[in-house]
Order: sequence, then structure tokens, then C-alpha cells
Amino acid sequence: MPLTIQLDPGESHWTLTLIGDLDYSECAAFRMTIDRILKDSPGSTIVDLSRLDYLDSSGLGLLLSLSKEYGAHGGRLILVTNDAVDSILDLTRLSGIFSTASDLQEAGAMAEDTKAS
Repeated sequence: MPLTIQLDPGESHWTLTLIGDLDYSECAAFRMTIDRILKDSPGSTIVDLSRLDYLDSSGLGLLLSLSKEYGAHGGRLILVTNDAVDSILDLTRLSGIFSTASDLQEAGAMAEDTKAS
């Protein structure tokens, strides 16, 4: 399934929603979106992966890159995951690297906590 990318630059945080498959063939478009986010440097970005059907190593690598860039600039990246993404993060032992939430409401509260601190 092709990847659909939706970017919502909100006031307190940005939300990036990915729907479909994040694999090698979709990474160029995802990288362009990441570059736009990093250029504008919002304090927090929520990446909603809850409707992602497939995630391969190249997509995971881009998420790691985005997380690293955020950490270097004092920002916060929050992933909204589903069971499949959670399994991949656990299998690759990356679950401790990312801040994760089970839904957008929880992620929004985490982003607000970042803004308040």
C-alpha cells in the first residue's frame, strides 16, 4: 500500500501522520517531510504510526535520524504506535530510544508536558 503523509503544523506541536507502508520505495517522500520539519524546528513533533501497515529497516532508520536530530536540538519526538510497530521496536531493541504513546491524546499530553518544562 502506498504511503500517505499528512503534516499538521499546530501551534504547540506538529503532527505527522503516516498511513500505509513505510518502506524503501517511500523513504524519499518521507525524508522531504522530515527535512521540512527540521527546518522549521517545532519544539515537539508527534509521528502517528497507528495506521502504518508495514515498516522496514529504511523507514526505521529515518525515524531514528529524526529522533537524533530532535535530541541534538532539545526538541521531542513522540511516536504513536500500533501493535506491529511496537513489535518491530521491541525486536530491534529500539523501544527505549523513542518516546511512545498509545494514541494521539496521550501523545498530545506528552508534547504539552515538554512545552511546559
